[in-house]
Amino acid sequence: MENNHPHQPVQPQYYQPVHPYYYPAPPVPREEPFPTGKRELIFGLLIVFCSLLLCNFALFGGLNLGFAVAAVGCVTCSVAYLRRGVCHVDGYSMALLAISGIICFGFARSDDGSAKLIMLCLVLLAVNLSVCLMTGQNLRSPNGVSSLLDPFHTAIMLGVGEMYPAFRGMAKWVREGGPVVKKAGAVLIGLAVAIPVLCILIPLLISADAAFSGLLALLPQFRVFELVITALIGAGLACVLYTRAAALRHKAKPAVKAAAERKRVSHLTVNTALGAVCAVYGVYLLSQLAYLVGGFSGILPEGFSASEYARRGFFEMACLCAIDLATIVLAVGLVSRREGKVPLATRLLCLFIGLVTVFLVVSASAKMGMYIGAYGLTRLRVLTEVIMVFLGIVTLLVCIWLFVPKMPYMKAILLVALSMGAITLWADVDTVVAAYNVTAYQNGTLEQVDVYYLGTLGDGAVPYIDALTHDDNFAVSRSAKRILTQRPEKVKDLRSWNYASWLAEQYTREK
Repeated sequence: MENNHPHQPVQPQYYQPVHPYYYPAPPVPREEPFPTGKRELIFGLLIVFCSLLLCNFALFGGLNLGFAVAAVGCVTCSVAYLRRGVCHVDGYSMALLAISGIICFGFARSDDGSAKLIMLCLVLLAVNLSVCLMTGQNLRSPNGVSSLLDPFHTAIMLGVGEMYPAFRGMAKWVREGGPVVKKAGAVLIGLAVAIPVLCILIPLLISADAAFSGLLALLPQFRVFELVITALIGAGLACVLYTRAAALRHKAKPAVKAAAERKRVSHLTVNTALGAVCAVYGVYLLSQLAYLVGGFSGILPEGFSASEYARRGFFEMACLCAIDLATIVLAVGLVSRREGKVPLATRLLCLFIGLVTVFLVVSASAKMGMYIGAYGLTRLRVLTEVIMVFLGIVTLLVCIWLFVPKMPYMKAILLVALSMGAITLWADVDTVVAAYNVTAYQNGTLEQVDVYYLGTLGDGAVPYIDALTHDDNFAVSRSAKRILTQRPEKVKDLRSWNYASWLAEQYTREK
């Protein structure tokens, strides 16, 4: 029989050989969206509002009153959202939040920009650690130094890495269109209708009433450029803050990581190294005893001026303190245990190093005190003294921890750092420097005062510069008056208001 179908060419078929040990990777499970409801909607609107204010105040008003209020608002909204059901408040977490709030309001007290930047970093660290501990999302025990990694996990891994499930949950809830969504839509429509009406009413009221016009003059005058930058950066910050809070509330609680088992070093090796360090310190203390004690008695060694005596070895001692702390921590962390405990000999050697470190801190502070008594205060000398006091306290805490291993030394260290930062910010370094130098000059402790240096300080020094305008020395009074008349105004609106700048303006307006 004839084949009526046309001849079809045979297509070659290719077969991919299957490797006997090849197994296809299982599909990656899609992360479920976070639950979303009325609480998330209210929190989201509040955090957007606070974030926009925070960005605008920080960028165009500096770290002053406006920033302090907006920052406290952001933290308050986040804690209130997390408070019900998932938040376990303890004394340590509340202390971190309380001292952070004190530091934030200190931004409205001082004009010291560099100190504010350092304090801002401390506040970010403390707040993220606090909310992480309150919600049980910490990966490490808060008692150890590794707990300082948890704030970065909270801000980056949760605040940025969990955006997809957070906003997917919000989008799903909006699509379902519950009664709350409909009410929120009606409110937004009402606001959109009111905006054109307000644009007409407000200019008319300003023209009709001088009191209302004066009230609005106190408010910031926004420009288009400011609004665009604020909207862009503020929206990004709001996304991070909302995602962080949603992840802290809805993400499964991780298990706290146990301390990794590391390879230990023989106690003979560690003790030998520590013994060598202790021997050097012993010889050093004996050979320099009279030199060191001179810092306490106020008697200068022969051939040394106050400047040379204070400068020589001061910064070296500060470096030694940091090295000694690192040596103690490494020795305790690496030495081989006996029944899970650090050998007594190791702890005693570390204690000797710690006590020598405390002695060096006290000696260096005493030498700097002599230098200050002879030449007055500067910002560097004040901040150096603060750092040395902090190092001394940390060293004492580490010495106690050597014999009380259950002591939460990291909690104590972080609280001490925050407390000293709050005191330094509220005291205002520029105010302290100017007050000491002017007072010491007026009572005869200092032979002369560097008016030019006082003029380089912040607004906290202005009241004390004003006191020099009535000095009997004509050169001093003339220089003080010239500095006050050339002082620029820094308070432009409520965003840039701080007490030191406001008080400085009261003095300069009189000149």
